[in-house]
Amino acid sequence: MGSMIITLLTDFGTRDPYVGVMKGVLCSLAPRARLVDLTHEIPPGRIDTAAFLLSNAFGYFPKGTIHLCVVDPGVGSRRKALVLESGGQYFVGPDNGLFPAALAGHRIERVFELTLSRVLRSKRSDTFHGRDVFAPAAATLARGVPPNRLGHPRSSLEPGALPTPLRTASRWIGEILWVDRFGNLVTNLPAHLLKKGAVIKAGKRTIRKIGTHYAQVTKGGLMALPGSFGTVEVSVNGGSASKRLGARIGTPVELR
Repeated sequence: MGSMIITLLTDFGTRDPYVGVMKGVLCSLAPRARLVDLTHEIPPGRIDTAAFLLSNAFGYFPKGTIHLCVVDPGVGSRRKALVLESGGQYFVGPDNGLFPAALAGHRIERVFELTLSRVLRSKRSDTFHGRDVFAPAAATLARGVPPNRLGHPRSSLEPGALPTPLRTASRWIGEILWVDRFGNLVTNLPAHLLKKGAVIKAGKRTIRKIGTHYAQVTKGGLMALPGSFGTVEVSVNGGSASKRLGARIGTPVELR
């Protein structure tokens, strides 16, 4: 495990030095590790958004990958710090429901509460566990230390689940789980619902154009299509569906 991949997913953004400092800790403690940024643009404290993106990302990484996930509105509180093992991959972060939501449908083989004092920084800030707790733990795993040496086993986790669509007699009701940098609206409605004649209502507009790729409408055209996450996506060719519809994460979406 000396040259393992460590992915990073946080709500820190890139305006502040927090992500860079975490990478400094990782590079100091595990200089052979390869660091991969999933995203640092999770809206502050949005555990559900982090879980959704992680759930759609970890499957593309090889066994042995360590996913360092710090979306931690409870930092400094009594919430626990964890390392999990699932499908030959490792997940390091707070016990706040993120991992059970992201790993729904996948077996979690082992869970350990981080307790080993020689792994964690002796002087820890109550506001920056990403630097002082989770990054050192991820780096220690990357150096080949097995997870059972980082803490003691746990048999329970804080529950967590991704928002699921509601089906009524005449429609499906879901919500937007992510807005990418292009302004595309990624929903939790399964893509297979996009059949001929489907009508989508999101934000301020009703969308009747259904396609398979962005260029199927003229520049500025609005459409719904199966997105790369396997869910219904709303987009504007060459523009931002988020701005056009006045929609954001959490905005309801209906399909009928």
